[in-house]
Amino acid sequence: MVPGHEAEVAGFLRHSRPGESPPAGLLMQCLGRRLSLHRQQHIVITCWRDEAAFAHGTDPLGIPVSLSPKAHCLSDRLSSPFGISAALGDGAEGARILRVYRAEVAAASVKEWARRAGEPLASLSGREGFVCVRAGVDMAGADSRGEVSVVALSGWRDWDAVLAATGGHIDRLVQATDLTDLERPIGLDHYELLKPDTRTHADRPA
Repeated sequence: MVPGHEAEVAGFLRHSRPGESPPAGLLMQCLGRRLSLHRQQHIVITCWRDEAAFAHGTDPLGIPVSLSPKAHCLSDRLSSPFGISAALGDGAEGARILRVYRAEVAAASVKEWARRAGEPLASLSGREGFVCVRAGVDMAGADSRGEVSVVALSGWRDWDAVLAATGGHIDRLVQATDLTDLERPIGLDHYELLKPDTRTHADRPA
């Protein structure tokens, strides 16, 4: 998401997370601000129990319903639903850095990619500063070139942990991957995770 009114949208995102009564089936939600980009860009990640919960908690474009009141503030919106193939960690609590790795896989190789996706990610489990990872396949299916988008979202405590896991090569998901025969890397973006605004209306200044 690219905000049209930065201060207003950033403030809204901070307190748009579900409170004590989150939507049914919402397993995780986090939001971040993209680093190393001239214009402000934000991302909202939501994980749902199943397709029914996803459909109930999002609008027809796949945007979380909690963002609907400020839709007019967003100059550009992009929603990409992915089916999770591999996961480690309960959620993003304690993470400060979100890494978004994107690649493309030939449609004929998607099942093989999904089967093997957990192998390189398993090496992250014991790393200092690692919090969570979710890897998945674009539910939209193959594009006109016969390729399918795949993504790996990982949360980290700080930059030191990222550098240690990648050997300083922050353009890689990890130092080495076993999926190079299947993937065509597209890019790896970094986001600063924003803490939610948990204050009540009474706590906020008038």
